[in-house]
Amino acid sequence: MPDLVYYDRAERSFFRKTRSNAIVKLVREQYLRGDIPCMSEQCPATPPCQRLQDNTNNSPKHEGLLSLHADHYVIPDMSIVMRYLEILEQEELTGIILSQTIITSLQQHDKMRTYRKLRQIISDTRRNSVVFYNEVFADTRVPRLAGETTSERDWRALCRMADWYGQHLGKPIVLLSEVHTTPTQRMDQQQENSTVSVRTMKQYIDQYWGDHALLQNLAQVLAEAVLEDDLERIRVSSGGKKLEPAVSGYTEYKPMEELEAGIKSSRYFSGTLRCRSGTRDTAYVNGGQKLEKDILIISSENINRAVHGDMVVVELLSENNWMTASSTIAYGGTTEDEYEETRLTRNVNLTHPTGRVIGILNRNWRSYVATIQEDTPSNGLFHLAIPLDPVIPKIRIRHHDVKLIQNQRIVVRIDSWPTSSQYPNGHYVRSLGPIHQLDTEVSAILVEHGISVSQASQGFSEASLKEMPEDSTSHPWKPEPNEVARRKDLRSLTVFSIDPPNCQDIDDALSVRDLDNGRMELGVHIADVSYFVKENLLTDLEARARGTTVYLADRRFDMLPSVLSERVCSLRGDVDRYAVSVLWTLDSKTFQVLDTWFGRTLIRSSCEMEYEQAQQLLDGASVATNLSVSLSQKLKPNVEKLATVLRAMRQQRLAKGALELESSSEVKFKIGENHNVTDIIPKDGLEIHGLVAEAMIMANSYVGKRIYDGFKDAAILRRHPPPNAGQFEMLVKAAESKGYRVDFSSNRALALSLERIVKNSADDPEIPRLMKTMATVAMNEAGYISSGHYAVDQYFHYGLALEFYTHFTSPIRRYADVVAHRQLLMCVQDDVAISDRQNKGTSMTEDSKVNDICDHLNLKSRESKFAQRDSTELFQSLYVLQHTTEGSPLIESGVIAEIRSNGFYVFIPRLGLKGPVFLIDRHGQPAVPLSLQSGNSDHDEEYLPNCTIDVSIPTNISVQTATLPHPIQFNLFDHVRVSLKLRKSHAHRHMVYMTLVDLEHTQITSVPMSKDTLMKTVMESSNNSHNNNEYHGDNIEGGDNSFLSSATAMSKQEIETRRQLKKNKKDQGSMYDFLEQFRKMSIAACSYNNTKNTD
Repeated sequence: MPDLVYYDRAERSFFRKTRSNAIVKLVREQYLRGDIPCMSEQCPATPPCQRLQDNTNNSPKHEGLLSLHADHYVIPDMSIVMRYLEILEQEELTGIILSQTIITSLQQHDKMRTYRKLRQIISDTRRNSVVFYNEVFADTRVPRLAGETTSERDWRALCRMADWYGQHLGKPIVLLSEVHTTPTQRMDQQQENSTVSVRTMKQYIDQYWGDHALLQNLAQVLAEAVLEDDLERIRVSSGGKKLEPAVSGYTEYKPMEELEAGIKSSRYFSGTLRCRSGTRDTAYVNGGQKLEKDILIISSENINRAVHGDMVVVELLSENNWMTASSTIAYGGTTEDEYEETRLTRNVNLTHPTGRVIGILNRNWRSYVATIQEDTPSNGLFHLAIPLDPVIPKIRIRHHDVKLIQNQRIVVRIDSWPTSSQYPNGHYVRSLGPIHQLDTEVSAILVEHGISVSQASQGFSEASLKEMPEDSTSHPWKPEPNEVARRKDLRSLTVFSIDPPNCQDIDDALSVRDLDNGRMELGVHIADVSYFVKENLLTDLEARARGTTVYLADRRFDMLPSVLSERVCSLRGDVDRYAVSVLWTLDSKTFQVLDTWFGRTLIRSSCEMEYEQAQQLLDGASVATNLSVSLSQKLKPNVEKLATVLRAMRQQRLAKGALELESSSEVKFKIGENHNVTDIIPKDGLEIHGLVAEAMIMANSYVGKRIYDGFKDAAILRRHPPPNAGQFEMLVKAAESKGYRVDFSSNRALALSLERIVKNSADDPEIPRLMKTMATVAMNEAGYISSGHYAVDQYFHYGLALEFYTHFTSPIRRYADVVAHRQLLMCVQDDVAISDRQNKGTSMTEDSKVNDICDHLNLKSRESKFAQRDSTELFQSLYVLQHTTEGSPLIESGVIAEIRSNGFYVFIPRLGLKGPVFLIDRHGQPAVPLSLQSGNSDHDEEYLPNCTIDVSIPTNISVQTATLPHPIQFNLFDHVRVSLKLRKSHAHRHMVYMTLVDLEHTQITSVPMSKDTLMKTVMESSNNSHNNNEYHGDNIEGGDNSFLSSATAMSKQEIETRRQLKKNKKDQGSMYDFLEQFRKMSIAACSYNNTKNTD
C-alpha cells in the first residue's frame, strides 16, 4: 500500500448558530492529501487510484464503487439534500457522489437525521454511491475568499470537485442544485468540452427519468412541500415570533442544548414513543432504570405533535397527575403487537408517572398507507388523508385533482408539523389501488411493514441474475467435478426431507444410520446457499437488505432469486445438491454425542416427504399416502429410528428447562377461485412437527457453539433473555383462577408448571393452550446478536434452555443463516471459504459489522412477523365477509382468552381467530346482549336494560340486572358462543368483531322438587321481580331517558309487548308470572352453576 501523501496543514474556521441563537466560532485543522481515491470502476489510472487494501486486512475490497456502466454520476448540493432526500432514497437512483462539504455542513447544523439517511444510501452497495473527501484532497480543496459567504464557498467547492471528476473519468457529471442553476455561477465554466452540467431536480428527473411516474410525482410534490426546515427558517427570520396561533395545547419544542442537559441530569427522559393499539391519544415511553415503569402520555396536547415511533424527550407531570393505565379494549383497534399491548394492561393496579413531550431527538416518519377522507370536497387543493394505522394522525396533503385518488389506498409521507396545525403536513407519493381489493390490501401490508419495492415485485436486477448459475430445461444445473472432489460425498446415504405439502424452498434434510461398535450417526443437511451467494455481490446485498422471505397467507416474497430458492439450492428429491452438513456420532443406547463433524457435502435426497406422510409411517402404516411401496419400506425404518433419537434429545432438553410454548393463531387457508376463502384450518399438532424441529434446534445449537469458539467477538447468535417477574402477573392470576400455581423462578420451574396444567386439563385442552399463549406473550422477544456486544452469560436462550444458539438451518429464507454458514465454514477451514476470505475479504468476522447486520435483521424479522399476522387477519376478515353476505349469522364456539375492563377477548379454536366482545360501548354504557336472556341469536345486538358490570381483571366480569335473580358470570377460559361480524370501514381494513350469543354451560343435573316447593320458589321470585319492575316501568312510561339510553338497541316491538304485559297483568298475572319466572330461574340457575363450577 503506498505511503500517504501530505501536502500542507490548513485551518478552516466557521461560525455556527446554536439552537438558542448563540454564535460560536469553530476552528478545524485539516491535512491536505494527494491520494484520495475516486472510488469509480472507470478509474483510468494504472493501478486504479482507489487503494487496494492490504491482503492482511480481511475487510471487503472494492465495496460500493461507482459503477462502470453508469452513464453519469450525480453530485447533490445542500438545497437538494434538504428538500429532495426522499428522491435520493429511491432505489433507482445510483451513482451518487456525496461530498465531504455536504457532510460537514450537515454536522455543523445538527442535521443528523438527514446525515444518517445519506449514510444509509452510501452503505447500501447496491446503490453504487460513495463519499468523496474533497475538503482534504489537494486537487479539490477550495479556500474561502474574503467577503465570501459559506454557501458561496461550498458551491465553488462542489464545482471544483465536479470538474475534477469530469476530467479524471471523462464521464458526465450532473451537479444538482435548486439555488445555483446557471453556468455562470460555476467555476471553470469556460471549458468548452466540460462534462459537468447543472440541473435542478425537476430538470434532472425530466431528462433522465421522464417515464418514471413515481419520481416525476415526487419531484413535483416535494417542490411544493413545507418542510420542518422551512418552518425553522421562518421562525428564526421572524425573530422567534409566532406567525400563526398555535393549536390549543401544542407548544414549541425546547432547544436541543436544553434537552440534552435535561436528559444528562435526569430531569427529562428520552425514549421511543409508542401509541396504544387503536388510539393516538394514549402513548407511553420506557422510563428506564431510574423509574422502572413506563411513562404514560395522555391526550394529544401532551403528545404534542410526536408520532408513533419518534425518539422523544419527556418531562414528567406532577405526581397528583399520575395514574393507572387503562385496561380497555380499544374500539376499532388492532392486535398487531400483543407484547406491546400487554405492557400496560398486565399491571392494572400499578400507578404510572405521566408526562409531556417537550422535544424530538429523531423523527421516525416513514411511508404511510392512507385513504382520502370520505367527505373531502372535490374542488379543494388540500385534503386530509387517514392513515391505515389508527395510531397515526390524519395527514394534510396537497393534490391537484383529488378525484384521481379517492377510494384508493395511497402512500403518503409527512413533511412537517407546525404548532399552528392540528394535523401534520405531508405529500402524496403513489397509489396502490382501489380500497378493499385483495392485491391492494396486500400491497398496503408490505408498505406498512417496510417490505422493499423490489421484494414486493419479486424482482431482482439484471446484474444480480447474471450472478446466478444456469439451470434450464436444456442445461440443467449439475455439480462441478472439482467441487465434488472437495466435498464429503453422501449420495449413498438415505437422506430425506420432511416439509409441508407443495414446499418449493426446501432448506433441510435428515439422515440416520447405524455404525459399528454400538454407534450411530445422525445427520442434518442444509442447503449450501453461501456457495452460490458470495459476500458483497449484488445478490448478497439484495438478500441482506430483504433479510428474510416474507410469508403471507396466499403468497410469499422471496429473499433469493427463484433459480436458487426453488431449484439449485432447494434440496429436491432424486437430484444432486450441495449441502452444509452436521453429522453427530452417537452412542446407540444412551444417544450421547461422541463426536461432531461440520462441513460441505454432496447429497441426493431420496424423497421430498410431507409431514402427514412421515407421521403415517411413524404411526405404523406400511405405506404412506402417495408414496410407493418400495419407497415407504425404505423410509419407514429410518423415520422410526430418527424419531427414537430425537425423542431422547428432546427429553434431555426439556429436563434442562426448555419450554413448549405456542402461538394460538397459526392457521392455513383453503382458497378457491376468485380469492374465495372456503375454509380456515388450524395448525395440526403432529408429533413429527416437533421431531423435525428438534433436529433443527440441535443443529442450530451445535453450530452456535462452534462459531463462538471460532469467532468469540463476532459470532452471530440468537439470544432470548429471561423475563422479569412482572411480566407473568396475568399468567399467574389466570392460573390461580383455575386452581393452578405457576412457578416462574426459572425456566425449568415454569416448564413443570405448564406441564402440570396440561396433565390436569385433559377435559378442556383450550385452557393449557391459552395459558401457553399467555406465557409466550409474557416473554421477551428473541433476537440476533453479535457475541462481542454481550457477556457470555447473556447468550443464553431462555425458551430453549440452551447456552448457545444461532440460526443455521434455513439459509434460503433467512439471511442470518447465511452469515452463520460463512462463519462456520471459515471455522472449519473450508477451502472455498478461506479462499474467498483471502481474495475478497469479509466483514463476517468484524463485531461492529455483524452487530449492524443483526440490528437490521431483527427489524426485518419483526416486520415480517407482523406482515404475516396482518395477512392472516385480512383473510380471516375475508372469510367472515364471504360467509355472512346472505344475511345468515356466523355462529362459532370460543373461549374467553382475556378479560378487560370493557369486555373480553374470545379465541375461536376452529378459525385460529381472536377478537373482542364489548360489554360496555364506546360511550361508557353497558351493552350486554339480550340474547343471554332470550336465547335468540338475533338479539345479540339488543341489550339487557339497567345492567351493572363489575370487573375483576384478569379473571372475571360479573353482570347484574334486575330481571335476573343472580349475576351472569364471565370467567377467564369460559366457553361462549359468539356471532362473528365485520365492522366495515372506508379508511381502514374491515375488522372482525364478535357479539355474544350465550354462554356454553355444562349439563345441569336436575334435583327432584315437590310441586308446593316449586310454586313457592317461583312466586317468591315473582314478588321480588315485581317490586323491581314497577320502578323500571315507571321510567318507561314517565319519559325518563335513563332507561332508554341504556337499552338503546331494544326493539319497539319488545317495548310495546312489555307495556301490554304490564297493562294486562291482573288478568294474566298468575300464568304469565309462572312461565316468565320459571324461564328466568332456569337462566339464573345456569349462570349460578357456571359460577360454582369455575370457582
